[in-house]
Amino acid sequence: MVRDFENKMHLEGKSEKTIKIYVASVKEFFRWFNDSFGDVEFKKLYRENILEYKSYLKNVKICKRTGQNLNAKSINAKLSALIKYNELMQPDNIVISKADLIKVQAEIISPTNITKKEVEEFRQRVLQSEGCSAKRNYAIVTIMSYAGLRISEVLHLKKVDVNTAASQIRVADGKGEKQRTVIINSKVISAIREYQRSDNVKSDYLFHNSKGKILNPSTINKVFDEFSIDGYHIHPHMLRHFFCYNALESGAYSINEVSNQAGHTSIKTTLKYLNPNLEQIKKKSELL
Repeated sequence: MVRDFENKMHLEGKSEKTIKIYVASVKEFFRWFNDSFGDVEFKKLYRENILEYKSYLKNVKICKRTGQNLNAKSINAKLSALIKYNELMQPDNIVISKADLIKVQAEIISPTNITKKEVEEFRQRVLQSEGCSAKRNYAIVTIMSYAGLRISEVLHLKKVDVNTAASQIRVADGKGEKQRTVIINSKVISAIREYQRSDNVKSDYLFHNSKGKILNPSTINKVFDEFSIDGYHIHPHMLRHFFCYNALESGAYSINEVSNQAGHTSIKTTLKYLNPNLEQIKKKSELL
């Protein structure tokens, strides 16, 4: 069933990333079904099961990263996969729709919760790790911090996409399969050039493994796990948040320029970074 679902999403033109996420979420639902109902064979989606699963996600399921219950966005992402499964696998019997998603109040707080000092400390820890991958990993985290690329975009960069002489990176396969040109500063240029001087492996990819193949995201996630300090875990997307917030806060870029650099589909996403972050809100509350 899952394989049929995957094939139908391919035919519908869904991106590989979306397909991977949806398949993982549907598999998670099936694991819950098996754990809940034992040897009873799954035949189709029932409204009753959907409501029980939604309750499980809200009240029982624990996020491994935070140790807390899932937030609304995480729950909605899992439910969205089931909505798509319902549409493609049993279109004549719709039992879950967008009306079942949890309503989320629009955020008035910037998603950025990392400071420039913390970013710089993290980059330096990565650089000082020495080892054969240190320069590669340092260049990767520098691109995310000061060019705002998504981790998937960084890992899919090819050598022909990077022009340090012109201070440009071409993102050939961005979110929604959109291409864009990103301007890079001297920090990014220096990090890339130093890495390239030490890179002796033949590969089309800018960042690759020892065999010249594209890096697995789990490889970079391990870097973040290793060099985050105790009690404060930094994950890749935090560096992208930092770039957007820092670019606007410093006055270096306009809203439209940040939106273009980051590849935001809607400028509304960029506007969130004009709001104060959580720590600033907390400080303001003490002034009351």
